[in-house]
Amino acid sequence: MGVRYSQEHGSTVPTYLCQANAVRRAGWTCQTVPGKIIDAGIADLMIELMTPMTLAVTLEVQRELEVRAAETDAARRQHVERMRYEAELARRRYMKVDPDNRLVADSLEAEWNDKLRRHADAAEDYKRRSKQQAAALSAEAQRRILDLAEQLPRIWQDPRVDSRERKRIVRLLIDDVTLIKSQTITAHVRLSGGATRTLVLDRPLPIAQIRKFKPELVAEVDRLLDHHCDREVAEILNNHGWRTWEAKAFNLKKVAFIRCAYKLASRYERLRRRGMLTTREIAAKFCVSETAVHTWGRQGLITKCYTDSLNRGLWEVPPGMTIRKGCGGRGARPAQLTAITAPSRE
Repeated sequence: MGVRYSQEHGSTVPTYLCQANAVRRAGWTCQTVPGKIIDAGIADLMIELMTPMTLAVTLEVQRELEVRAAETDAARRQHVERMRYEAELARRRYMKVDPDNRLVADSLEAEWNDKLRRHADAAEDYKRRSKQQAAALSAEAQRRILDLAEQLPRIWQDPRVDSRERKRIVRLLIDDVTLIKSQTITAHVRLSGGATRTLVLDRPLPIAQIRKFKPELVAEVDRLLDHHCDREVAEILNNHGWRTWEAKAFNLKKVAFIRCAYKLASRYERLRRRGMLTTREIAAKFCVSETAVHTWGRQGLITKCYTDSLNRGLWEVPPGMTIRKGCGGRGARPAQLTAITAPSRE
């Protein structure tokens, strides 16, 4: 298993590679597994294993095992002592036999040798098992282990801790991890004590799906465009806590991209569908200049519902109303709104 490192959002991210096929047969890489998923799962498992409650139970089990080991050690020691005593009895019987009685002497010598061999085997077995037996933990050592368990989550999450130090901690607790990549990522973890754990982790989403805007965000943009332009929509989204997939704030360009990608009508197109007229269309409808149209807007006769950077806009004439043009001279009168009267029937 190889490791390849890359930079992602300013941090170093590992990728685990199975290179057996590539090394042995010069073929393709067997599988690649994103390390950020595995590392996060292993870290959660370690913190779970190192909680004070878990360690307290583990230490209690350790003490029970130590008691049982002491009982077993005493039984083995008694067995060795019994073998030694039987060998000593066999030696005494051999030493007391009449040398002229060769048949009895040979039998007692064979018995003595057999007892000596059994005693040597028992002593060797006792010595070997004593070395394998774990040393008992003192009360001070147990207290320090529990203190470490309380501090491990804080130490592990501290950004000042180098990744190499985290790996050293992992090596103390974990022997190896076997990764299987299919619909999900399965990690078989073998701990230092021989116990095993199995983690089933979700595979990371493809980058195209990560960058895809959420349906609820698109629906919110579509709703806001009924009453706001792109720049105002971006400000409202930011105020409500919406962010892009890169955790960045929205701006005019990003809202325009959403409109184009999801074929949403712009604020201008929506107002046109509602019957809003441009400055030129208002001027042509009432046979006045465009300057007069802007004057009517300042006077409040018509409402400007949309404007762009060039001060071009869309105007709304109050429904059921028309504008009566003003005139200058002696009988000067300003323009005014009047109701549309239905033509009389005679």
